[in-house]
Amino acid sequence: MNQLTREKALEILELSPDATKDEVSKRYSILTRKFKTLEKDERGYTLNDITDAYNLLMGITYVDKEEEERQKRLRENPPLLARILRVDPIKLENFFHYYKIHMLVGLAVIVILFFSIRSCINRVDPDFTIVCYGNIFAADQTAVEENVKERVPGITTPSVQFLATVSDDPQYVYASQMKFVAMIAAKEIDIIIMDRENFDINASQGIFLSLDELADELGFPEESYIRGSEIIDETEDGNVIKGPEQIYGIDITGSEFIKNNNIHAESAIVAIARNTQRMDSALEFIRSLGN
Repeated sequence: MNQLTREKALEILELSPDATKDEVSKRYSILTRKFKTLEKDERGYTLNDITDAYNLLMGITYVDKEEEERQKRLRENPPLLARILRVDPIKLENFFHYYKIHMLVGLAVIVILFFSIRSCINRVDPDFTIVCYGNIFAADQTAVEENVKERVPGITTPSVQFLATVSDDPQYVYASQMKFVAMIAAKEIDIIIMDRENFDINASQGIFLSLDELADELGFPEESYIRGSEIIDETEDGNVIKGPEQIYGIDITGSEFIKNNNIHAESAIVAIARNTQRMDSALEFIRSLGN
C-alpha cells in the first residue's frame, strides 16, 4: 500500500480521528481474529493492510513479522492465567519480562521456605484437595480435613486450603489469586468452594465441571443448583459471547458441612474442578454434602 496516511489508516481500521492508542490496539486485536478465516474482507483489505494501518497509528516504524505472528497466536489462544485474570496476554507477558528478577528472587525465597517447612513436618502428598477461595474462612483447617475423611472413607490424607481474597493487604490478595491459578493449572484441585460473587466471576472462565448430566444422580433440590455460562468467543466490537447456561455449582450455605466445621461465609457454592484427577472421590464428597 503506497503512501499510507493517518486518515487512510483510520479508514482501514474503521476508527474515528480521535481514537486513542488503546482503542487502536483493541480494534487491531479484533480484526486479526476476523482475518483468521479470511484473506480479504468485504472492502478488499488484507491482514497486511490492517497491520500497516495499525503500525502507522501506533508509531511503529519496524515490525518483526515473526514476533507479530507470535503475538497474534497468543491473543487468539491466551493462556489459562490470562483468561482467569482477564488481561491481555501480551501485557501479562511483558509484566513477567520486566519483573522477572524480582519474581525469581521471590520464588527462590518461597522454594527455600517450602522445602524447609516440608522437611520439618515431613507430610505426605494429599490424596484429595479442597480449596475454599474468596470470602470464606475457618478457624481450624485440620478439623475440616478430619471431617472430609469421615465423609469419604477412601480419602486418607486430604488437604483443605483457605485462600482469602478479602484483606487490607493487596499483596496477600494477589498471592492468593496467583496460588489459586497455579493450583488449577497444575491439576492439584479436586473441589472448589467459593462465595457467590467469586463463583459468578469464575464460572465464565471454564474451570468448573458441568453438573448437568449428574444433577439427578446427586439428588440436591433443584433450587440448590447454581448455573453459569462459559465465555466461548468475542465479537468484533469486543463483547464476549457465552455458551448455554449449565449447572456448575451447588449452594451449600446452610449445609451441615459448613455449620459443623465453623466455616464462615455469607454464601458457599461448591463445584468440581474441571481437570480433577480424582473424579470418583469428588463425586462421593459432593453426595455427602446432601446428607
